Order: sequence, then C-alpha cells, then structure tokens
Amino acid sequence: MPAGIDPIKTAAIIPGVFGSVAIPMRNFPVAGRWAKVYRDISGCTETSCGKNGAALFGLAEDSRDRKFLAKLGVINRAVNTMIAYRKDQGVYGNLDYWAKPAEILSRGAGDCEDFAILKMSALIKAGVPAQSMSLVVLQDASRGVFHAVLSVATQSGTFILDNLSNQVLHDEALKNYVPLYSFSTDRAWIHGARPGSGQIASVGNNFAGIAPGEGPLPQ
Repeated sequence: MPAGIDPIKTAAIIPGVFGSVAIPMRNFPVAGRWAKVYRDISGCTETSCGKNGAALFGLAEDSRDRKFLAKLGVINRAVNTMIAYRKDQGVYGNLDYWAKPAEILSRGAGDCEDFAILKMSALIKAGVPAQSMSLVVLQDASRGVFHAVLSVATQSGTFILDNLSNQVLHDEALKNYVPLYSFSTDRAWIHGARPGSGQIASVGNNFAGIAPGEGPLPQ
C-alpha cells in the first residue's frame, strides 16, 4: 500500500449498529429534537461558537490530515475533556433538552447527547462526511440507564465515540449497548434485536419518555 494512504474509508451509514436490525422511520415522534439541532451542527464555526468553539474547531482543522482512527481519537478525547458532564435538568431546567453546539460550548457542560453533537460538528470540520455519522440513543444494559453516543460508519465497520471513554471502540466491543433509535442528517431509524439475540431493550413504545443521561425510563 502506498505511503500516506489510509486504509479506513468512511461509508454510508450502517444502520444496524451494535448488531441490531434497523427500520427506517418517517415522522418519528422524537425526530423534532434532532432536526432543530442538526441545522446548527455544520454551521457552528470558530467565530459563531465563541472561544471554546475556536479552540475545538482549530483542533479539528489541525486533525484533517491525520489518519482516520487518530482523527476520531483526537476529537473524542478533546470533547470529553472540554466540557463537564451535567444533566439537562441542572443545565437547562428540562429533563431532556437537545442543545445546539453553541449552547453547549457557551455553558461548558452537557449530557451524553451533547458530547455526541459536539463531536459530530467537529468531525465535519475535520473532513468526515456527515452522512457517515449518526447519533445513537441506546440502553446500557449493564447500568440500566439510557445513553447516547456518536457512531461513525466505515468500510472496516462502525466505530463509537463515547463520553464514558477516551478510547474509540468498534461497536462489536460494546456488548452492553442496546440501540433504541438513531439519527443521521435527515434520516431516522428505530432499532430492534436480531432473532436469537439476548439483548432486548425494555422501553415498550414510550420513546418520547427516554431522556439519555438522566437515568432509567420514568415509571
């Protein structure tokens, strides 16, 4: 292989992340949260997102020529250390508020989907196609809580950027993550278990009641 060629290339979304079955959805009840945020993800720049935005996107620009996995690792670690983890209730007074990048950076805090939103915005700046990334809302079976991560689809599989770890992992390594629904650009999916899978999410149809980062589903 010629020097300088990165063998890992981005791909169109592989919707069956974490070994699930993904069903495309139109008019998904919670898609409105995503639509409002996605319009601002690619529009957040060094000047429009304040001092922290300048620092993050300067790093993203410097990462453009890195090898692919190194680029993911740099952005994952940078966002994990740039903002503090705080629940939406404490930051916005709302159980589940999906913030725009500028809002997250100005407050310097957010919950799990806020970390994923910032990482997507930075990776777009670093040259990763938006259509290869999705925000995945899931159930962490080991902790019994709802969570959100950023997934990046490649020809070598799907990689996960998670605020719980500075290490970028392949989705197959995260056996305790059971995906519920996901968004990418203007698309949405609901996820289900493959036949014979032992991973089953216990949420029924109450997707609107899921608040990633806030704990278990309200009874």
